[in-house]
Amino acid sequence: MRRYLSELYFLVTLLILIASLFFMKPAVMPFFLGSALAYVSYPLFELYCRLTECRRRVAAILTLLSILLILAVVLFVVLPTVISQVQSFINFLPQLVKKLDAFIYKFLGEHFFKKMNFDASTFQAIVRSAYLQLGELPVGNIVQRLFSGVFSVISVLINLVLVPLITYYLLVNAKKIKETYLLVAPTSIREELRVLIDKVHGALSSYLIGQMLVATFVGIYIAVGLYFVGIKYALLIGFVAGILNMIPYVGFFSGLIPSVLLAILDNGDLAYVIGVLIVFLTEVGIENLIYPIVMSRTTGVNPLLVLLSIFIGGYLGGFLGIVIAVPVAVMVVPVFESFIEKKENFLAGGDNG
Repeated sequence: MRRYLSELYFLVTLLILIASLFFMKPAVMPFFLGSALAYVSYPLFELYCRLTECRRRVAAILTLLSILLILAVVLFVVLPTVISQVQSFINFLPQLVKKLDAFIYKFLGEHFFKKMNFDASTFQAIVRSAYLQLGELPVGNIVQRLFSGVFSVISVLINLVLVPLITYYLLVNAKKIKETYLLVAPTSIREELRVLIDKVHGALSSYLIGQMLVATFVGIYIAVGLYFVGIKYALLIGFVAGILNMIPYVGFFSGLIPSVLLAILDNGDLAYVIGVLIVFLTEVGIENLIYPIVMSRTTGVNPLLVLLSIFIGGYLGGFLGIVIAVPVAVMVVPVFESFIEKKENFLAGGDNG
């Protein structure tokens, strides 16, 4: 059992961090957000370190300013346009449902449902019922309760101050924190633990940064492509597809399905449908080309593992569980690979410990 001590030590540390996040959420959340921000922005910090000749404090300040600039662009340029398109889509929804209703009755009723001896009016009734139930949802109350229940003005202000400070501290002292963690560990496993941490860091940073780059590309490409095809709400569809692209297959279909529906029901021309299909098929082709490049530092994470971790995380921890599920899974994979490698070496006679 001693031969696996470094892996067990790391897993116990990870479990303690996850448990503290769930059981002390209000107190730990600023540290969690600051740590996540520092981790994601660390490659940019390293770039600034090289440019400033290893002046870590200056590099950390430049990193925070860059993050602030990106957030400003998102908040004041992208987000208002997305919100405007959401409001426009909500107003357009009744008209879209009527067109869908007519499409079901005229096209599907004549060419599809008749062959299956299925009454098209039954399907129409299902669509109308779903729309009426959607319209009765107290969306405003839900949103208001969500924001008022989760955030208070004071906690938001505190987080706005704490998160950048924590991010700054972690960026400046990242190496010291790592060395301190290793010093706390038993002397006999420090070198093995150092190697394991480097493997986990390589896998996690490559996966997260790679996924963010790919998701950004997907969102921009789909939004621009649909805009030139002439599909309504192109930015909204691209924005949603880009975010959901972090989940395997979900981003693609979350963009394709509404785009095809809008092309059929709103534009009403086969050329628009073909244009949409060209946009999404070329997006898949280009993504398959750039994905290995941006993910070159990792062996890759099985999409099934990603989906499974999201489902388990959601079941055990709700929304927060979904957020941390994939990063935790990516961190655990190198640990189990190390377990297996040591076990194989032991069985082969290469490990006598």
